[in-house]
Amino acid sequence: MSQQQNYLHKPFSKDKKNEKDSLQVLADKAKKIFLDNSDETVFKDLLNLQESKQLDKVFKLTDQFVAKYAESVSTSQLRNVYNEVVKIQDVGDSKLIRPHLAYVAARQDKNNAREFIAFIDLLIQQVNTKNELESFKKTMEAIVAYHKYYAKN
Repeated sequence: MSQQQNYLHKPFSKDKKNEKDSLQVLADKAKKIFLDNSDETVFKDLLNLQESKQLDKVFKLTDQFVAKYAESVSTSQLRNVYNEVVKIQDVGDSKLIRPHLAYVAARQDKNNAREFIAFIDLLIQQVNTKNELESFKKTMEAIVAYHKYYAKN
């Protein structure tokens, strides 16, 4: 067998450095970090702020979560995402920014940055009502505010 033919029959090995976890896998990791051993209701309250009985805990965990990821995403990238969120008028519009988030995540070099963006995508996936949409917008406002506090860029 010639060298060229041998090359054609070799299976391609995956380069572990270039492999990327799916957005869902990254979002699940980020959610686990966000919850920090808290129960699932805290995550659900991110989209139900008006009814939440544990707002202090929700914002404490949001603060800690953003502090961990603050250096992974630039302020301008997060502001671009937030500007898209502010424009959302209805639940259907919220789903339409998910491809934009995938694009932002794909451009990130650090896994932390992809996890952070995937977490925002996960929140959007959970938005199904007008009240959840309004809570999501407030949650994004809090994320941007905490990011501004912690980010050095």
